[in-house]
Amino acid sequence: MATLENFLDAAAAAVNANDGATLARLLDVNLADAARAVEGAIASDAGLNLGAQCASKIRAPYDEIFAHHCQCLAAKAENRGDDAFVSCKATTEAFVKDYRTCDTAWAIDALVRFVKNARELADVADAEAVAAKKKPERLHDAGALLMLVYRNSSNTSVKEKKRASLFLVVMLFKIYFKLNTLHLCKNLINAVNLPTFPPFEGFPKSQRVTYSYYVGRLAVFDDDFEKAETHLTYAFEKCPRTHLKNKTLTLKYLVPVKLALGKLPTKALLEKYGLDEFVEIADALRQGNVRKLNDALAKFQVVFIMQGTFLVLERLRELAIRTLFVKVHAYCAAKYPAKANQVSLALFLRALHWLGCDEMDLDEVECVVANLIMRKRIKGYVSHEKRVVVLSKVSPFPPWC
Repeated sequence: MATLENFLDAAAAAVNANDGATLARLLDVNLADAARAVEGAIASDAGLNLGAQCASKIRAPYDEIFAHHCQCLAAKAENRGDDAFVSCKATTEAFVKDYRTCDTAWAIDALVRFVKNARELADVADAEAVAAKKKPERLHDAGALLMLVYRNSSNTSVKEKKRASLFLVVMLFKIYFKLNTLHLCKNLINAVNLPTFPPFEGFPKSQRVTYSYYVGRLAVFDDDFEKAETHLTYAFEKCPRTHLKNKTLTLKYLVPVKLALGKLPTKALLEKYGLDEFVEIADALRQGNVRKLNDALAKFQVVFIMQGTFLVLERLRELAIRTLFVKVHAYCAAKYPAKANQVSLALFLRALHWLGCDEMDLDEVECVVANLIMRKRIKGYVSHEKRVVVLSKVSPFPPWC
């Protein structure tokens, strides 16, 4: 593929033969041979009409598609990121216009390639905009473009065209998460759950894992920890063992979710995946050591904020406090067997002060315990007059989750 003519001949052959795999390869913006062919042609003829060249070789509408693609390659080679994205957008729109009326899915690989091109070039264009102190907008445009592609490939009676549906959903998730427009993900999840959507297990494992990972993260933000646990566990278990980085990334959200549900990870698991930031937190929860928990959260606060899990982990103080209360109850039951179901709030306050919670007073401790009772973490009632907690004689500490 040394010349533009060779490149266009190869493109014409792929189109005429309905060779989707070759077409997708030729439409890759990172295909070095194609970039050199376009560069060389433009260098030898500055007034070259790419549209006319493509029309002379390739049947419509692919002549227009490749004309825009050649312009994209030229812009990319000259480091004009924004122009490259604009041309890529035009290429994709021209392709979708024909693809939606096609009664086969022979070009589905090319559709997937356009989506990858758009995402990559949008990132490049936005990086250029930031460097030039301008507002980055191309990733947002890429999201709108991908939604156009999604609608035209999913709303069809041609079942084969729907093979790319989950891939497009995943790509849109990645864009929406980066743009922090998470509310846009909800409609996509609803679409995946429709009976008209292809069977989930029929999609490639990589797409299923990535989809579950993002749905799990969304559930974390919605405080739906049981749903988050289900999807993140699926993503972790289905992710191949060799993909250590992805399994670790999933655990960074799955571990906080399990902690919030009262399920403590083993030290061996945390060490295996290098999740040192959770070791002290898990130890603190086992011990009911509120001070140690506070110190661990403060130590790794920046990490957890960057991951978006800090607010989830902050809630673990309630679990640590309940664990401490259980230990104080055990002490009271051993020392005063006749009143085994009663816990002095003053004694509980002393335990909290010993752990560094000096700012708390008896009234606040009473409120904390009352809140635990209201949330059904403890079964019993508070006697304000006697300043004691009277626990149920049957299962006073229900399972956390």
